[in-house]
Amino acid sequence: MSALDLFAAALAAFIMIVLVLFPYYNKGGTDVSMEELEEMVKKRREAASTQQTDMSQIRALRAEIRLMDKQYKSTEENMSEIEHKLQEVLKHTTEIVIPDPQPLPDPEPTPDPVPDPIPEPPRSVNRGVEFSILGLGTNKKDIAIVVDMSGSMQAHRDKVVDALNEILNQMQPDNRFVIIGYRGGPSYSTYPASGRQAAATRSMIAGARDFVNRLPRKFGGGTPTQSAMLKTLNLNPQAIILISDGAPDDGSPRSIVTNVTRRNRGRAEIHTVAIGDYTKDKILTVFLQEMARNNKGDFVGRAR
Repeated sequence: MSALDLFAAALAAFIMIVLVLFPYYNKGGTDVSMEELEEMVKKRREAASTQQTDMSQIRALRAEIRLMDKQYKSTEENMSEIEHKLQEVLKHTTEIVIPDPQPLPDPEPTPDPVPDPIPEPPRSVNRGVEFSILGLGTNKKDIAIVVDMSGSMQAHRDKVVDALNEILNQMQPDNRFVIIGYRGGPSYSTYPASGRQAAATRSMIAGARDFVNRLPRKFGGGTPTQSAMLKTLNLNPQAIILISDGAPDDGSPRSIVTNVTRRNRGRAEIHTVAIGDYTKDKILTVFLQEMARNNKGDFVGRAR
C-alpha cells in the first residue's frame, strides 16, 4: 500500500508539471519558420525544373540514338548490297581471258652495215602434208589467219586479198579457221564476228570471202603485231599464219619473237608470210624468219 501511495503521488506530480508547462510548447509541431519552408519549397521546385530539363535532354539523346541506329542499319544494308555487286563483278572478271602484259621493248641494236639485198627465200616444199598454201605446209586442222591491216598495207591490197582467198580455197570441211585483222590501237576485225574458230563449211567460206574483199577498206594506222599474236594464242589454234608487210611497232622485233615463243610453248605452228618488196626491209624479213623458225613454222615471201 505504501508503494501504491508513492506511485500515485509521483504521477500526480508529473501531471501537475505538464499542466504548468503546456502553454510553452510550439503548437505547430516543428521549429522551422515559414521563410525556411518557402525556401525549401523554392529549392525543390528548382530541383524539379532541373530534373525535367535533364529528362528532356535524355529524351532528345534517346531520339538521336534511335535515328543514328536507323541510319547505321540503312548504311549496313547498302554496304551489303555493294559487297554483293562487287562479288558479282569479281566473278565476271575472273572469267575474262587477259593476255600477258606487254614487256618493255629491248633497246634497239646498233644497225649493222647495209647488207646485200636479201634473196627471195625458197618456198617450202610440199612434205606430203594435207594443207599447202603459199608454199606453207601443215597437217593441222585448226588454223588462225592473222592479217596486218596497217596503213602501209594499202599498197598491197590486191596481194593481201589474193593471198587470203588462196588460203580459203584450200580449206576442207574438217578444217576450222578464224581470220583476225589488226591495226593500231590495237583494234581488230574478225571473221567470224565472234572472233572464235568455226568449221569451214561452204556457207562459212562464202562469208569469209565477202569479209576478205571488204577488209582493205579498213587498212590504216600502226602495226601492233605483238598484241595481235598474243590475242590469237588465247584461242589455242593448232597453226597460225601471220601476213605482214612491215616491222611491228609495239616492241622490238627481237623481244616480240621471244615473248610470243615463250607464250606459245611450242603448242602452235607459226607460219609467216612477207607481203610486198620485203627484200629491201631486213628488219621485217629477219623478224618473220625468226618467228617461224622458233615456232616450228615456215617463212615465205609474196612479192607478186
